[in-house]
Amino acid sequence: MINKASFNEKFAAIHEHWRPKIVAQLNGQEVKLVKFCGVFPWHHHEHEDEMFLVWRGQMTIEFRDQRVTEMGERLRNWIEGRPMPE
Repeated sequence: MINKASFNEKFAAIHEHWRPKIVAQLNGQEVKLVKFCGVFPWHHHEHEDEMFLVWRGQMTIEFRDQRVTEMGERLRNWIEGRPMPE
């Protein structure tokens, strides 16, 4: 039997903003869902890259020298940024 999860159901169970929830694991990687509200503080990850998939709405990531609204690539761990909803 195929084990599947509904993003709509998983997001409905999330009631806090900026508190990622692990909903699956895939090839040793965690799949996390998070609800955005307002601007997240500047930060970077020492040992992880990040990938963003916007389920509903739009998102911008602000870097020190630019803002990126259309995401299509992963973010390298050495880049400092802060995500925010649009």
